[in-house]
Amino acid sequence: MAFAVALICVAAKAASSPAGYDSGEPPKHEMRGAWVATVYGIDWPSKAGTTEADAAAQKRELCEILDILKNAGLNAVMFQVRSMSDAMYKSSFEPWSAYLTGTRGAAPAKGWDPLEFAVAEAHKRGLELHAWVNPFRLANGPAPAAAKAATGGKTFNPVEKGWVLSYSKTEKAPAKRRATKGKKKGKSPARVTKTVSILDPGNPEARSHIVEVCREIITRYDVDGLIFDDYFYPDGLPLGAGYDFDRWQKECGSKASGMSQADWRRANVGKTIAAVHEMIEKERPWLRFGVSPAGVGGGNGKATAPYGLNPPEVGNDWMYDRIFCNPLEWLADGSVDYVSPQIYWASDHATNPYAPLARWWDDMALHFGRHSYPSQKVLALPEGENAWREQVSQVRVNRMNSTGSDAGSIYYSTAHISGKKARGLGEYLRERCYYTTALMPPMPWKEAVDPGAVTGLERRGNALSWYPVPDMRYVVYAFPDNLEPLDVLASTGANFMAKYIVAVTYDHTYMLPPDKLQGYWYAVAPYDRYGNEWEAIIIGQ
Repeated sequence: MAFAVALICVAAKAASSPAGYDSGEPPKHEMRGAWVATVYGIDWPSKAGTTEADAAAQKRELCEILDILKNAGLNAVMFQVRSMSDAMYKSSFEPWSAYLTGTRGAAPAKGWDPLEFAVAEAHKRGLELHAWVNPFRLANGPAPAAAKAATGGKTFNPVEKGWVLSYSKTEKAPAKRRATKGKKKGKSPARVTKTVSILDPGNPEARSHIVEVCREIITRYDVDGLIFDDYFYPDGLPLGAGYDFDRWQKECGSKASGMSQADWRRANVGKTIAAVHEMIEKERPWLRFGVSPAGVGGGNGKATAPYGLNPPEVGNDWMYDRIFCNPLEWLADGSVDYVSPQIYWASDHATNPYAPLARWWDDMALHFGRHSYPSQKVLALPEGENAWREQVSQVRVNRMNSTGSDAGSIYYSTAHISGKKARGLGEYLRERCYYTTALMPPMPWKEAVDPGAVTGLERRGNALSWYPVPDMRYVVYAFPDNLEPLDVLASTGANFMAKYIVAVTYDHTYMLPPDKLQGYWYAVAPYDRYGNEWEAIIIGQ
């Protein structure tokens, strides 16, 4: 028989603890994510191709990755679905990715849609899937030729539309390349030219295209989040004549207008972020929207000054004046739900030590009422105990900087967890950091409606079942018979301790594992897509 525990299991959003979470147990609400890079097949897929055998191998590899991440105690996957204005899904706007099939625009085996598959498989494992989108990047080189969209309808030709901004710069050749070239030709080329092509952030039509691409992703696929990384303007794009100078003059008149060309560029990036956020609020208000900026922010004081805040005490912000973006504005105007700064340095780094940078980002997010989940670079050190110990140290820093319900880390990249390039970190994190299940941090700035407790909860054999609620997940608990409800209450968050969670499920049934069939009582609580856990219902054996 099922019943609600009304007096002790309050149907409320997760509570917060005082700043500086220092409980001996892992926090019940914590982002534990991993970047799955598909560009160049960094993390997945290991082999591109168009045959059914290729698709089957790609599916097996992706399932293996998800299993490893689940077993490591993680709860979210940042799956790269658009790296070069291309698609790892059936896009109506852009062509299939070369990193999936081997050739840009070539279709995979019939019926193979990686994003659809990844969402379904992630949800089977109780993992969130955040679609990782590179908003502006088109090519590391000249703009590619026109190609049919993945669905076979429209032709994607941004050059013809006037959307492309390309920047070439000459720089010193890497030493290894100079030596190799020297052996072949008898001399070493001192410099090489690199070209980057992007969709021009200053072009309103290009910005609208990005919004529509994102709209299709979040409405056609049941993703839990959308995240951008830090490819905005090409690094070091000159100011002044050329490139986007005429467009800036047309829009702003002159420098006397009060908006410099650099400010205008930052505003263009901000407009894109804000437009995507506005679209999400209309289409999927519960969806979590994040951006992963470079690891040092604040514009060296230029970005923090308008808010009376201090820049980081260490490091130098190059993104403000080199790729023209200002994450503080996105936090301040509420355009993002979280940032995941790429703090890709160790704790003892000479100029950019991890802890003070992570603390600064967490302070900024808290100041503006949003979340920060730093990205940690797991390839910064060789495989082994020293590297793993550093990752654990960074997790603890992030927890100490949190309020108790908004901690988090995102790991780059999965190849250094999955065994493709290194192995062992997942088990190490599970043992030392992630030995209890974590729910996602709730977003109190978003209005969530109490769905009420689950109804129709019953047990038949080894199956628990209940009536479903649209767009809802559920937390399933199992408690030894010798414990009473008061013994297992959570100190942070609603309902019960995380150590008794046996599953997070997107389904409305759950098959109890063999070791939980006898000598246990159970509880099921709604867990909405905003990250809130609601009133639990208890059922006996």
